[in-house]
Order: sequence, then C-alpha cells, then structure tokens
Amino acid sequence: MPRIHPTAIVESKAGIADDVEIGAMAYVGPDVKIGPGCKLLPQCHVTGYTTLGANNTVYPFASLGTPAEDFGFEGGKTYLRIGDGNIFREGVTVNTGTKPDTETVIGNRCFLMANVHVAHNCILGNNVILVVGAGLSGYVTIFDRAFVSGLTGIHQFCRVGRLAMLSGGSVFSKDIPPFMTAEGRNGGVKMVNLVGLKRAGISDEAIRALRDVHRIFFRLGLNTTNAIEQIKAEVQMLPEVKEFLDFCESSDRGVLQNRIAGKRS
Repeated sequence: MPRIHPTAIVESKAGIADDVEIGAMAYVGPDVKIGPGCKLLPQCHVTGYTTLGANNTVYPFASLGTPAEDFGFEGGKTYLRIGDGNIFREGVTVNTGTKPDTETVIGNRCFLMANVHVAHNCILGNNVILVVGAGLSGYVTIFDRAFVSGLTGIHQFCRVGRLAMLSGGSVFSKDIPPFMTAEGRNGGVKMVNLVGLKRAGISDEAIRALRDVHRIFFRLGLNTTNAIEQIKAEVQMLPEVKEFLDFCESSDRGVLQNRIAGKRS
C-alpha cells in the first residue's frame, strides 16, 4: 500500500502505485496517475490530468499539472506527461497544455532545480538540466542532455538542441543549435560545448568536425544558406554534423548567430 501521511490530501479517484510515498500536507488531484517508486515530499501539489512514470521525486512547494498561464486557455482537458526518474526541486512549476487535448511532456532523468518554470506545451527530452530560476515560455522544445543555466529565459516556440549549453542569466528568442554554447541576450553562439561533448562520450573525430562547423557557420560572416552549403562541401558528414544541419534547416524562428568575421573557434 502507498505510504500516505495522514495530513496529505489524495483525491479518491487518483491512481497511485502501491509503493508511492506522499508526505505531509501534499495534494494529489483526482485525475493524477503516479507510477511506482515515486516520492512526493511534504507540501507539494500535483493536479490536473498529470501522469508520472516511475521513480520521480517531487520536492516541497513544487506544483505540477496546473492550467496554462495563458490568456488563450479556455478550459478543457489538457495534459502533463512525465517520464521516469525525474527530480523536481522546491518551487518548480510545470503547466499542462493550453488547447484541449494538448500536453506538456517531460522525458526521463531530467533535473529541474529550484524555482524553474516550464510553461504549457513544452517538450523536454531526456537528461535535461534546468538550473535555478530558469524559465521556459510556451511551446519550447529542449532536446536530450541540454543544459540551461540559472536565471535563463527562453522565448516561446524556441528550440534548444541536444547537448547545447546555455550560460546563466541569458535570454534567447532564437533556436540554439545542438552541441554549442550560447550566452547573453541573444548574444550569440560562442563555442562548441567541449566539456559536455567529452562527458557524453562524443568522439574526438566528431568534436573536430563540430569545431569546423562552428567556424564556418558562426565565424565567417556567411548567411545561413551559404554556411550550410559550405559545411556540406568541406566537413565530413558525421552523424553529429548531420544533426546540426538538420536542426538548422528545420528552424522556424531562425538560429542564433554570432558572426564575427575572421575569428576562429
């Protein structure tokens, strides 16, 4: 049977796995489903049409599954779907989708530190880290193993590519390509995320290729079309290079630039 503190409020229709722990003064709404191994620490709030997979931990004052903070929200069933092994630290807020039958999605093994906000219809991949005070507007997509540093804000509909690193206190309204480090108020893509790539086991060959990609795309003053053509002509088409190009070619908001002619990565 679940271990539920007597002061917690768990609505009778909620679906709770047998080994879930729910702490003092926590709240679980009637349409919530919580998978095995989850721990809801005291005074957290899980509501709405929210589903948690296995082994998630929700810390005090975190709020999951509340309606979208959007003037366009008009009610209806909207969802929050959470995978396995995630950590939601104190004060985290995650909203459901804004239109009926839409959802916000968080993958597996993500770490959302204190006071992070994930707005409606965002999609987080696996192993994403959002540091204290980071904020995602609606419809933001964060790919696997991206790292968003503290107090960073991301505009709605933006994407952050796999293994990208965003520096603290930054604000972005453009897409951040995979494998790169960006900083400032749309200040630019500054370098390849070398530390992150090495920790992820990316090969030296691929890292060298990505350094060439960075030089061509961000340092030669080329427009996006010409930069992509030059990369295809000059850089070995390793999977990581193709991933970078596919991301840029599929961008709707445009890719953040840092074009300073003559400087090398």
